[in-house]
Amino acid sequence: MIKLYKLLVEALVKNDIDLGDKTQEFNEKLELMDKADNNRLIETVRKFNDTEKEEFKSLINRYSSVTDLTAPTTPIEVKIAKLYAKGGNIGPGEVLFHLELEGSSMVEDTNHDLVVKGKVWEVKKIDTIVTKKTGDKGGSFRTAKKGIVSQFGFAQNLYKMVFFLERVTNLLPKFEEDFDDISPDLLNSLRKWSQNITKKYTPMQAILQGEQSAKLRKFMVKLINDIKAEIEINTDDEFTTVKFGGVNINPTEKSIDPVSISNMGDNSVTLNFIGDSTLKILEILNELPYAREGDFETDLDDAVQQVIKGLPNLILFSFEGKLLVVPEEKLEDSLEFDTISQNGINLRPKPEIWTSL
Repeated sequence: MIKLYKLLVEALVKNDIDLGDKTQEFNEKLELMDKADNNRLIETVRKFNDTEKEEFKSLINRYSSVTDLTAPTTPIEVKIAKLYAKGGNIGPGEVLFHLELEGSSMVEDTNHDLVVKGKVWEVKKIDTIVTKKTGDKGGSFRTAKKGIVSQFGFAQNLYKMVFFLERVTNLLPKFEEDFDDISPDLLNSLRKWSQNITKKYTPMQAILQGEQSAKLRKFMVKLINDIKAEIEINTDDEFTTVKFGGVNINPTEKSIDPVSISNMGDNSVTLNFIGDSTLKILEILNELPYAREGDFETDLDDAVQQVIKGLPNLILFSFEGKLLVVPEEKLEDSLEFDTISQNGINLRPKPEIWTSL
């Protein structure tokens, strides 16, 4: 099989491309590429004029280490970096970096992009987003199978929350006047459940579509905390003890439905009795995941950390001239959560790191 493969490669690399002293090195690079990508590169180089070929020659094995890499900036570098087929096995940048790095391969037994001197690297093209607040901020990149949200507990809990919160918000219009008993913060958060928090989605739509931004995360954390705070005060297994008494009646303590105390003086206390409709809402909220135990933010952060730990060494680059090399041991210090898109966790380089490049 090895001999047959070599014979096929030898036939394939008879490409009539003369790169002078770099011809043999170019052919060796071709041998370490998939056939389709190999052909795409050959066809591209054939169309170069003499000046372009001279620049192309200078790319081959120009770096001895991944840490020496720079982002593609010249027209030839950008052209080679964009040699990939959508839906194919490789992405932007891989062919360029393979050509530039000594001891690199694209055909070894790996699910990732490049093997350089025995070390696995994934290449991710990300956009540089310019903002007034952070300057040059690195965009997100997908984490493929490692980041599929269905494998993490927080996602199942979010789906359950959609069901329960729909029940609650459907009751809101009927009992709006009775909701003086519920905290203004919680009532406001519940009202926002059916409102758009992004241009495209309400919170429910975003969760069901698997499109969750940092803005949704912030909203969910606040909503859950508001629910927790309310349930701590008013739950169906807590009660208020009141002492009843009067003329010729022995004082007796009785437990009644939860109430809130709005005023307490030296000789009297004002109690606000919670209406049946409010109790009904609270009973539903009490069934929500995270309402009584667990922590949504911690669960999501744990999932993000699991994804980060499952990544190999990374090469992150942009066509705007930035490149970040992240070895495995620095992944946790260099990456953070960005969004959930198409039911996958997306990461990004930390803004302070990308800005400093």
